[in-house]
Amino acid sequence: MPDLSPFFAPKSIAVVGASERDSSMGGLVLQNLQSSSYEHPVYAVNLKGYAQVFGVPCARYLRDITVPIDLAIICVPPAAIPRVLRQMGRLNIRAALILTGGLARQLNFSTQNNEKIARIAREQHVRLMGPNCLGILVPDHNLNASYSHLDALPGSAAYVGHSAALGAALLDWAGARGIGFSHFLTLGASADIRISDVVDYLATDRRVKAILIHLEQIRDANRLLTALRAASRSKKVLAIRTHNRDSLPNGMSDAYKADAEFFSRAGVVQVDTIDGLFQGLEVLSRSRPLYHRNLAIVSNGLGTAMLARQYLLKNQGDLAPSAGNTQLQNQTWYHNETGGNPAVLPPQSSGEDYVACLKSLETEPGLGAILVIHSPNRRSMSADLAPALLAYIKRSRRLVLTCFLGGLTTQKARQAFDGAGLLSFDSPTEGVNAYLTLARHAQAQESLRETPSSDALAFAPDRDQARRVIIQARTDRRTYLTWPEARRLLRGYGFKLVGSTFDTDFDRLLTRLTPRFFPAALRLVHRSYSYPFAYQHLPAARWRSAKIELADKAALRAAHLDLAAEKARRLPDSEILGWAVQPMRRKVDAIQFSLGITRDPTYGPLIFIGEGGSHADMLVDRQVALVPLNSSLAKQLIQKSHGYQVLSERSEQLADDMERLVQHLIALSQMVIDNPRLAGVEVNLLLQNNSLPSVLGVAVSIGDQVSPALNPYPAELEEPCQLNNGLAILIRPIRGEDEPALKAFFDRFDADALRLRFFYSRLKFEHLELATMSQIDYRREMVFVAQGERGFLGEMRLWFDINHNELEFAIMVAPEAQGTGLAGLLMDKTLRYGKSLKARRLVADVLPENGAMLGLAKHFGFSVVPEDEIIKVIKTLD
Repeated sequence: MPDLSPFFAPKSIAVVGASERDSSMGGLVLQNLQSSSYEHPVYAVNLKGYAQVFGVPCARYLRDITVPIDLAIICVPPAAIPRVLRQMGRLNIRAALILTGGLARQLNFSTQNNEKIARIAREQHVRLMGPNCLGILVPDHNLNASYSHLDALPGSAAYVGHSAALGAALLDWAGARGIGFSHFLTLGASADIRISDVVDYLATDRRVKAILIHLEQIRDANRLLTALRAASRSKKVLAIRTHNRDSLPNGMSDAYKADAEFFSRAGVVQVDTIDGLFQGLEVLSRSRPLYHRNLAIVSNGLGTAMLARQYLLKNQGDLAPSAGNTQLQNQTWYHNETGGNPAVLPPQSSGEDYVACLKSLETEPGLGAILVIHSPNRRSMSADLAPALLAYIKRSRRLVLTCFLGGLTTQKARQAFDGAGLLSFDSPTEGVNAYLTLARHAQAQESLRETPSSDALAFAPDRDQARRVIIQARTDRRTYLTWPEARRLLRGYGFKLVGSTFDTDFDRLLTRLTPRFFPAALRLVHRSYSYPFAYQHLPAARWRSAKIELADKAALRAAHLDLAAEKARRLPDSEILGWAVQPMRRKVDAIQFSLGITRDPTYGPLIFIGEGGSHADMLVDRQVALVPLNSSLAKQLIQKSHGYQVLSERSEQLADDMERLVQHLIALSQMVIDNPRLAGVEVNLLLQNNSLPSVLGVAVSIGDQVSPALNPYPAELEEPCQLNNGLAILIRPIRGEDEPALKAFFDRFDADALRLRFFYSRLKFEHLELATMSQIDYRREMVFVAQGERGFLGEMRLWFDINHNELEFAIMVAPEAQGTGLAGLLMDKTLRYGKSLKARRLVADVLPENGAMLGLAKHFGFSVVPEDEIIKVIKTLD
């Protein structure tokens, strides 16, 4: 990752192309730098040789400036940018902010121009933001290096996006509401530095509490997803996606399902509208933590309260429990009608009455958020009750949202709450939407830290068979698998297939049929049919090239002639590859699912599932998930589909059927990880009571290798080893489902040993922390565990510092494994891993009294550097 400090905290700036003309972008930037009270040197550069521009010293060339420049802001015509970048390279100026193209459509850059300036920047060792960007605003550093029409207020939320127009509108909207930013920037065409780089930088800044993101293009989904997952573990992250592509993943009718899955797996809250983005900014900036995902509603009117409740339930929100709260029953009306939630106060309720109700509610241990609604009347005015409510809510640890309904008489109350930085809304709907935003964020965080079950590990696919069929197809220059090849592929990954016989010659096929095949189905297998998703966007209109319920061989012969004639009429150019016969064994309660693998042009491989069969609207019902999948994610995917509702109604053993579907989805996930050339797999799966799921049909296509957006478990890093005492162990990367084993490992250490490792005394490890420690992305963080017969014997934890290209490590060895050479094996593994990453050096912080660790470091040639209260050990890697 690039060092972004010259962009966000530059010690000197040169504005190239600045003048005092009204239309000068460089002039606007200079004026913004002056109005923001930027404290460091600023210079203008203009070939006309002005003495100064808006009072700022001006040079004709960059080389004429006598002080080192951290950041060059380029506002010259596109043709002049390469020349400026080459000057920067010669002068060792390493950061460029290109605003050119941000004001006029005719200056917009093409993809070719972007690639050209990115190439020149690489050659000159210059990192650049833009072109077509608004600029950068960092209020805490008094930095407004943009052509924005106003400055940003200071705050704790950061915004990064692609569109300058949307950014300017958001900045204006936030300023009107007193909402500030820690950082505000747009990247435009992102010729070099991308949003993922900025998210990485913001994730390490403790001032940043929330990050808002607008995405137009995603060039590296894996890189972005890694950055978002890392950021969302410690920040609230909200994103909106816009794209102008018309292409969809094969077999899908909705590109937004892939977007939603991507953000969900990143732990990010997705919004779909500008209103949602604006409101999300306010909510994330001003909200308190949401400890439980439920909402209590308090109002001085039944109608307004029930409207809020109705809207909450309609949008899959949860009401907070309120049963048994006697104190609340005594304070509220309509308890029998509402069950205590909403809590309806008398119309004349004062601020003290509201506060008393809130205090009663807060005694509920499982309470999440509270929405307070007030309707004005002659005996209860919003301005009169606001002071008491405001004072109490400011002190409360709960998330409390307020809604003062009305207009003329509610302005003072709203202004008071806005001025105090509290969440206040004009309508109950807005208040509920704010809660739902926070609830989605909490749910995303829970999903991000959910411990996967280990049942996915029991599967042992036949990888060699899969490789053979794909190699054979590529050898034959085919982009599809034949009927037998596709069935062998599935069988190797644990699928049961309906018995069938296949032959390229129909007469020879007939001679192999026995009475068990009848009644039979005959399928004509032709080239077009061998590709998945061959039906385009109308699955119901697809010609199935099959005849069913054929009683004997005579019926098969007749069907053979009909199918051949129909194929010649419909698809004359599609080569006949053979004929397949399957026995008809379907029951009345049979259910079909369509599941498989497809590709998104941005996010890579996707697993899908939905209702199947000729009468199902397969494209609409299909739900998608990124790979890799675990059992929990697979179950959630199934439950989103309409097919699951049908299964729930018909299945006599729902839990068993769900488990089998989950296993098949996990198998498909592993299949595409093992075989990245799989471009599409479409499986028609039949579920019948008292029977195992059976595959009726399958089509498979192959293409170029594509990597998943999420990093799968790196099985290639597993390494069997032997300790000095002869014990065989496996050193491998940690898995998400290792959380219980990791806890058991830490439980074997005493308080002092844990203090030496974590630098403070501790004995307990909570689920959220353990989940974070075991569910890693294998890119920023790596954990090698030494697996023995009875659990972990050692752990080596590595963090890749992308800002400094170094690998930080921490090691622990179980008491019973100390002195066996395990620490040396883990260190050797770490050194080899660091070199494979091309890390510059390996570092660790060690307490002075940790003699064992210091001895290990010296044994492996680390330099020892004493610092204030720690010792830093450092080893440079070749």
